[in-house]
Amino acid sequence: MTPSDIDPVMRNTWQVPSFDTPLWRGRKHPWCVVIPVINEGDRIRNLIAKMAEAKISDIADIIIVDGGSTDGSLELQALQDKGVSGLLVKTGPGKLSSQLRCAYAFALDQGYEGIVSIDGNDKDDPVAIPRFIDALKQGVDFVQASRFLPGGVAVNTPKSRDLAIRLIHAPALSFSSGFPWTDTTQGFRAYSRKMLLDPAISPFRDTFREYELLAYLSHRVPQMGYRCLELSTSRIYPEGEVPTKISAIRGNLRVLKTLLFSCMGAYNVPGSVRQTLPGARPIALVCLLGILFSVLAFFPGWMSPDSVIQYTNAKSDFYNDWHPVLMAWWWRHLDFLYSGPALFLIQNLILYWGAWGLFAVASRRWVGRYAYFIPLIGFWPGLLFPLGQIWKDVVFACAIFFAWAIVINVYVQPRKFTWVERFGILILGVFAFGVKTNALVVLPFLFGFWVYAEGWKKTSRVMQVGLALVITVVCATGALFIVPKEHVIKEHPFQYSQTYDLLGISVKVGKNLLPSYVSDRVGDTQGKLKLLYWPGGNNALFYGASGSLLTTDAAKLSELNQRWIDAVSEYPGVYLVHRLENFSALLRWGESTTAVVASPTTVDNPYGLSFQGNKFSAWLASQTGVHPWMFFPWIYLVVLMAAMGILICLKWNRVLVFSLGGSAIAFVLPHVLIAPSADYRYLYYSYFCALILAFFAMAEISRRVASKAMRAG
Repeated sequence: MTPSDIDPVMRNTWQVPSFDTPLWRGRKHPWCVVIPVINEGDRIRNLIAKMAEAKISDIADIIIVDGGSTDGSLELQALQDKGVSGLLVKTGPGKLSSQLRCAYAFALDQGYEGIVSIDGNDKDDPVAIPRFIDALKQGVDFVQASRFLPGGVAVNTPKSRDLAIRLIHAPALSFSSGFPWTDTTQGFRAYSRKMLLDPAISPFRDTFREYELLAYLSHRVPQMGYRCLELSTSRIYPEGEVPTKISAIRGNLRVLKTLLFSCMGAYNVPGSVRQTLPGARPIALVCLLGILFSVLAFFPGWMSPDSVIQYTNAKSDFYNDWHPVLMAWWWRHLDFLYSGPALFLIQNLILYWGAWGLFAVASRRWVGRYAYFIPLIGFWPGLLFPLGQIWKDVVFACAIFFAWAIVINVYVQPRKFTWVERFGILILGVFAFGVKTNALVVLPFLFGFWVYAEGWKKTSRVMQVGLALVITVVCATGALFIVPKEHVIKEHPFQYSQTYDLLGISVKVGKNLLPSYVSDRVGDTQGKLKLLYWPGGNNALFYGASGSLLTTDAAKLSELNQRWIDAVSEYPGVYLVHRLENFSALLRWGESTTAVVASPTTVDNPYGLSFQGNKFSAWLASQTGVHPWMFFPWIYLVVLMAAMGILICLKWNRVLVFSLGGSAIAFVLPHVLIAPSADYRYLYYSYFCALILAFFAMAEISRRVASKAMRAG
């Protein structure tokens, strides 16, 4: 007969080793003290005598659980004379954790409201037991003894053990659980009935045989929202002796293995969701430090020739569509508040670090305190270095990644989106398309996942896709109508790629296919054309010694367009090879040096804008030479594909992986045909996706490996 608060069906799932009950005098108190022992000899006799002297049996029933002692230290009459209420003898397999499962299951079946557990080796002072029971009465669910708190006593603790607890065991469990433990290896502790009966805790599993249960409960109980408390106690080792069942080498290695598995959640009940989250303050602190570092390295912002052109457009309120008109239009409004690139830089930094912060906050539900590592990705030079440049590629990546962070942060909670969040996602979508039209292939993935996260999962896939496309069209259309058409000067930016394509095909087929106005400027012989052509080298043609080939003449543009159509139609294979070679140069495949990444400077301009280099900017710039691989796009694409493959195979948030990873792939693929040169910045957004998915893949692999090793062990 079990108490009414224990579900019989659930009780039947408990895995409890077999045990005998040679002594049981019945429950007299709401609380009990469990003492696990095995061949403790005089140590258990001394402990029982101390408990009798402290009159512990007047407030709690004392239950000894024996792991199979053969030293005659547990004579029944002697135990009864000292106030012991029960003796359980484990006959099933296992060590300490198995003993505890026997005693805890027995105690719960007897209806005890809480359990105090104390080691039987006489190292702990039992006079503290009433304080543990008082804490349970006040609603604490887990009370842990600590010799390291103020008022605690630690005598003759072996130096190696002291250091291991202070520097490894307690910090690791504090980090993983979210509770600031100071002493996590001793078994002097107390548990509430409510906590032990929680199916999300489930301590009655065969997984717990040796010392796993203690570390697991220290890790998981705080995570599940239960009240935890440490009390200062006395723990005294006898001189010249270390009473422990843990062997010096093999035993300690098992303890470390158990610690690792516990901290990684390998013992967690599958499907149980963490109820309490690690605090967001460390995440906010890292992000604020990131903003501070970025400001010190970049302020007021680096300006390339492209940046100066857009700033000129902003100043004049007339916009050449060679560059994104919405970016220059917005810059004009920022410039009213503070002249120069500073506010644009600060905006980018807020979006950049805000995105990493939101991703970390959201990911606490998936990876716990390991989410604290996510903002550190923001310091990766491959992402951070280009951030100082006022470029459309950087603006786009920061805006769209922040939009992803908003959606994912709501998705993981889960809850309904607020109208502020919905409005923010739409505005960021409009802005992202306005500063980089490549957003047209990214936004459907973002909006598709948004539709999914809104809870419309039962809607047909066709409807979901259709709605995502409608939102994309609305955002793109809105971006096109923000800047008045009479303020936009048409310059047909595609001519930049068309001239380069014609040059490449001309060199490969041995025939000059360039329009006459270009040939007149750069020459028409194969020798001159070959000097201007190499994969990823469009600038040498378009902005070479002969000056810019930009034209707004309708006749010239018509000739260029017709020649490009004819050349691609006549030599499709040659065109494709040329394009693939250019794409390979963009990826830096087979190269040992980087393409253009960023430049910590502001070029000459009529506005008196400048940038003074510093140690931070110099260090970032040096990484292109010291670690060029950090700036090879092909590495990020390999990481992206590998991370997606792993997460999909592991069935981890597949919709999210398909959506975020798919958006990065969709963003990269058009560059096979449209990338004008080999600049690192062109694929900047995909690097964000690759690194965050790689983090999730590594976290999930680590959790699965630990869980598998735990089961095998």
